Amino acid sequence: MKRTLLGIVALLMIGGCGGPTTTMDTLYQSESFTVTHNRVIQGDFEAVATSANEMSSTYQSPANASFPRHLEFKFSLNGKDNELPFGSNHVEVLRPTDGKVTVPLRVFGEQDETTPEAPAEDAFLEPNTEVTFQLDLSPVLEAFEQEGFYEGTDGSRLAKEDFIGVFIAGNREPLSWDFENLLIRPYTQLKDEDGDGIYTVTLGFNVYNEENFTASEWKATVDVSQYPTYTSGKPLLDAFHVMSLEELVNDVWPEQTFKAGKSWGGVWTRDISYSILLSLAILEPEISMNSLRFKTGNGRVTQDTGTGGAWPISTDRMTWSLAAWEVYLTTGDKAWLQEAYGLLRTSAEHDLKTIQDPLTGLMKGESSFLDWRKQSYPRWMGPIDIYNSLNLGTNAVHYQTYRILDQMAEELGEPTDRWDAVAEQIKQGINEHLWVAERGYYAQYLYGREFMQASERSEALGEALCVLFGIAEGERAQQVVANTPVVKYGVPCFYPQIPDISPYHN
Repeated sequence: MKRTLLGIVALLMIGGCGGPTTTMDTLYQSESFTVTHNRVIQGDFEAVATSANEMSSTYQSPANASFPRHLEFKFSLNGKDNELPFGSNHVEVLRPTDGKVTVPLRVFGEQDETTPEAPAEDAFLEPNTEVTFQLDLSPVLEAFEQEGFYEGTDGSRLAKEDFIGVFIAGNREPLSWDFENLLIRPYTQLKDEDGDGIYTVTLGFNVYNEENFTASEWKATVDVSQYPTYTSGKPLLDAFHVMSLEELVNDVWPEQTFKAGKSWGGVWTRDISYSILLSLAILEPEISMNSLRFKTGNGRVTQDTGTGGAWPISTDRMTWSLAAWEVYLTTGDKAWLQEAYGLLRTSAEHDLKTIQDPLTGLMKGESSFLDWRKQSYPRWMGPIDIYNSLNLGTNAVHYQTYRILDQMAEELGEPTDRWDAVAEQIKQGINEHLWVAERGYYAQYLYGREFMQASERSEALGEALCVLFGIAEGERAQQVVANTPVVKYGVPCFYPQIPDISPYHN
């Protein structure tokens, strides 16, 4: 599902981009790439659509040629950031011999005496380098024997009987700073194979695997004749349309729900909801309804992923309302409307009691869609801090949810005043507390402990939803569109990125 909307997004991107054009065949041109009626050209690479059913590409990722040899890493007990103080990491410059590097032994909890700088020349690591890490875990093991627990630099105590293992995190693939998910990445675990107290692990860095690169060609193989056709006279756009319909067909489970994709089995509330809103409601309304029903339980909408066990720390489950209303607008199915209204009303009542901030009228909780904590929040923020934050995109979703509840209630002959009042309260809160006048767009979120302050990063999803939903009106809406940052290849999820943290994975 994460790729289902490829064609539609591409059409919007090409249609919406501004820039100089040189011929009737050129749809968009910049210093970085050119899009014509049948091809995309980026430097020496070229992707060509020979028809609506066939594309070829010469693209090869340059990642292997620009992988830095400067590595930062630290060790982790049980997948927690508990070895070194915040901001302190082990540092190594990897210089392989015959394709291999053995990193000098580290002692758990001891900081490096020296910190090598990133080299200015010869800065990139050779492909397929094997790196062996060595760790003396004796301070932890001795504490287990003497005290029965080990106290990490974060102040947490780990009991001997709760010890699962020691892992490694870092700033270069295959490592990451995503401590929360180390336990489900067994390749990051160090082991003491010979019982000498020295734990090791060997990992491949800057790995070249031809299968990881873009396919050289695509040919339509799935029958999509039951769906609307699109013919533009521009083979590239026509091929995107067919490719996206193929993705749609391939993402349907046998039980007639949409799956998220090859590596993400199941149905995910926010992913399916945004996809249904954008296109799936009109293309497959019955499968859309099935998918939305799959994400409900106990009479309300399910928050399936997020920090701290999901709801109420992650609170964007109400994206479900956007999809449910779109399905009704497509089908006119009153039974579906009644069902969806009941689920949303119960969910909204829970939210109003649990996550509404009394000072601003805004809803608390994690960023919608941007749910990899380390990539969009400061590392000192824990689940409680994220719960107390007030995010732009999430609040835009909540605003629209209460507008939809108002419209659903009107369709069903139910009272509407309550929902409309909550919507206006959220809209007012966004415009009063999240607008950054000197930047001309909304802040990413409010955060803090004793005092709340704005993170003045832009957030693409939130900025867009504020314009689409009418939270930003008139001149303010024009300012948001004009001032939301655009980088070399498009609009980033948020800007600027956090230094030394990998860009957000979506």
